[in-house]
Amino acid sequence: MDIKHKGWDWSTITSESWNVISEEFLPVAMSWSNKYHSILDIGAGKGRHAFFFAEKGFDVNAIDLSENSVEYIKTKAKERGLSVKAAVADMTELSFDNESFDCVICFHTIYHTNYLGVKKALSEIHRVLKNAGEAYISFNTKDNPSFNANLSSDGYTIIPTEGHESGIPHCYLSENDLFELLKDFRIVSMNKITNYIRKEKKSLGVHFFVHIIKKEALEQ
Repeated sequence: MDIKHKGWDWSTITSESWNVISEEFLPVAMSWSNKYHSILDIGAGKGRHAFFFAEKGFDVNAIDLSENSVEYIKTKAKERGLSVKAAVADMTELSFDNESFDCVICFHTIYHTNYLGVKKALSEIHRVLKNAGEAYISFNTKDNPSFNANLSSDGYTIIPTEGHESGIPHCYLSENDLFELLKDFRIVSMNKITNYIRKEKKSLGVHFFVHIIKKEALEQ
C-alpha cells in the first residue's frame, strides 16, 4: 500500500494547546533537561517542545512536513531570541548523521503514515540517536474510536476524506504491534491513555505514550 505523506496546514490550527508542552511528556522532558544537550523534534508543529528545550540551552533541531509550520517556528524563535534549527523533512528519511542526538520527541506524528512508514521512522530514530539515547513517541491505538478495520485496506491505515486531516494517513497499532516494532529499544514505559475530556472539551481518543531508550550494542 503506497502512502503519500502530507503535513497539516498549521495556519488553520488555532487551539492554544499546541503552544503548551504536552502534559503526558512533561515529566520525561524535565528529566531530560537535567542530563542531555541535543534533541530532534519530529513533527514539531508550532514548536512547543522545540521552544521548551531551546529555553533550557539545548541544541535543537525541529522538522515538519508543513512549510508553514517551519516558517512559524523560525519566526517565533527569532522573536523569542531562541536558537532552533527548523527544516521541512520527512520522518522516514532523516538527513542527520548517525548518532546525532541525545534524545528525540515525536508527538502525535509517527502514526501519520502506514505500518511500513512507522517502521521506517522508528529505524531512522534509532539511527540518529546516540547509544543509550532516549525517545518519547505517541502512537494511535486500534482501541481508538476513529479506527474501523472495515475502512482499512491493510488492517492498520485509514485516510480521512474530510476535515483538516483530509488526505493525511493514520496508522493504528495494537500492543503486540508495538512490542515488535520497538524490539531494538528498551521500553521504559508504555501507557495507554484514554482522553474523555481534554482542555475542557469532549475529545474521546486513545493513544499509547511510550518512553524508550536505544539499546547499546552489547544489549542487542
